[in-house]
Amino acid sequence: MNKTLSPLYLALVCAGLTACGSSDDSTTTPTIEPAKVYSVSFAADTSVDGQVCADGNQNFVCDAGETQADMTAGVATLSSEDVAVLNNYYIVQSQDAGSDKPMMRYLASAAIADKSEVTLNPVSSMVSGLMLNGMTQEKALASIATSLNKQFTLELPTDASLLQHHDALTDFKPKFDTMWQAIGAKAAQSPTLLAAMSQHLASWAGMTDEEITGFAEDIVGYASQLNSAYPMTDTGITLFTDGSSFAAENRDEQFAGQDADYGLDKTNNDNSDGLAGFSYQKLDAKGEALAADAQLWSCVKDLNSGLIWENKTADGIGVQDKDHLLIYIKDERVINQGEIDEASCDDANGICTTAQYQTYLNGLDDKQGLCGVKDWQLPTFDQLYSLVNFASTDSGSDDVQMAVDIKFFPNTADNDYWTSTPSVENYASMDQSAYMWTLGFNRWYMGATTSYSYCVTQDDCDYPSALPVRLVGVK
Repeated sequence: MNKTLSPLYLALVCAGLTACGSSDDSTTTPTIEPAKVYSVSFAADTSVDGQVCADGNQNFVCDAGETQADMTAGVATLSSEDVAVLNNYYIVQSQDAGSDKPMMRYLASAAIADKSEVTLNPVSSMVSGLMLNGMTQEKALASIATSLNKQFTLELPTDASLLQHHDALTDFKPKFDTMWQAIGAKAAQSPTLLAAMSQHLASWAGMTDEEITGFAEDIVGYASQLNSAYPMTDTGITLFTDGSSFAAENRDEQFAGQDADYGLDKTNNDNSDGLAGFSYQKLDAKGEALAADAQLWSCVKDLNSGLIWENKTADGIGVQDKDHLLIYIKDERVINQGEIDEASCDDANGICTTAQYQTYLNGLDDKQGLCGVKDWQLPTFDQLYSLVNFASTDSGSDDVQMAVDIKFFPNTADNDYWTSTPSVENYASMDQSAYMWTLGFNRWYMGATTSYSYCVTQDDCDYPSALPVRLVGVK
């Protein structure tokens, strides 16, 4: 019977013999295949010299052990036998005059493919910063291109080809460098700082160098709020249930682990600056602190979260009136008559949209912004939710019990408020959804009661929505 020997069997047998298939005593030297080497080449401005590295830990520093190479006149190549070199963010760092250590100059996202060429410039840096903060590349490119086109009257594309438009960005490059260096002088460089700088590009791209240097401090403040877990200012609940009542002042051991036993409303229950662990500071129009019993104030600072909230009026006529209804507008477009009919557009200011209202608050006090805040924004749902006091029984200016500290927020509308947090409706993806979460403070239906749609186009506006807002900022 014939038997066929497998290649594996032959290899094992041959490994134990001096020769296999040979009549002499000579040995055969195995052929060793060379290791695969992966490479990425880089292109930056010819003025850039420094060190390029695959920044594996995303700390904006070329650390020992990370694949590195010298960049000369804007050209460099990284090579490694580790395929991970293709899947990292890359930085180029250089040592600026007056600095005793190298600083990250530009950032770019992963090459992915072997032998790719990666562009390192201000745009790649801002897009990458937004991506590291959770934004998709598509949205990051569109955001940056929109701001640059507006500030410099350009027609840059909103896709990846934006990175290659070096000549069009000649006027912008020195502004980016000035801003990034000014930020670096105030805080350790980080992805969060770069993301905040990129998010507020429209605010600083048109500034002088002196204005940019001053605005850098604001960017550091905005960055402190990105991706931070806003301290839940607790629920305000200080009473217990004992099985028969929900208003017992003392804990019943049969019902352990109740809300009233934990958190700021247990440890910091000082009602002088806010009820049951909430802690607020009234501010005047310049942003200066006022006494807790001040009768006139423009803003309120949450001392637990650091957020600053605009104060509303109840005169029924001003644009900051609690019942002034605004249209949520995501992108630049023409609002239609149906929306105008829903919103409070018939006042002297003609402010109909959330974007127009943001511009209005930012332009107050000779463009220093209300209470010194230069970038008022729609709050996220979590930010607005941090104001909810579930135990409040005080009535606001509408004589309705409101789930918020009325001493500091007396003019709170009995309505739902816009937030900047998208809601998925009708099985749409988050990117496609035209709905936003809202939040109401009426004590009897407080919380996330519903989400509202906004009009994407003129043809998509059968049910226009207009709601009040309370903008948030960081000084």
